[in-house]
Amino acid sequence: MIATPRELLDTSIAQLQTLTAFLGDQLGGCAVGSKSSATPEVIACQEILVSLGALIVKVQAAGQLRSVCFRSEQVRSLSSRSSPPW
Repeated sequence: MIATPRELLDTSIAQLQTLTAFLGDQLGGCAVGSKSSATPEVIACQEILVSLGALIVKVQAAGQLRSVCFRSEQVRSLSSRSSPPW
């Protein structure tokens, strides 16, 4: 079975959220605000965590925008049809 674009989008968002939660849990023991004592690896993981959060927001917004545009296109298409003869 082939997934629809909406299903792919929803699945991708869910997987990114899972990865973000996992990474956040793993970094829980590291001080997020203390970059001076953090190792380069911890800093890289923290930056990945921030980037994932931003990506999730961006993908969610794109999905919502696509839905809004699709609905407005449907309304436009329906309103441009000729009126019924009654």
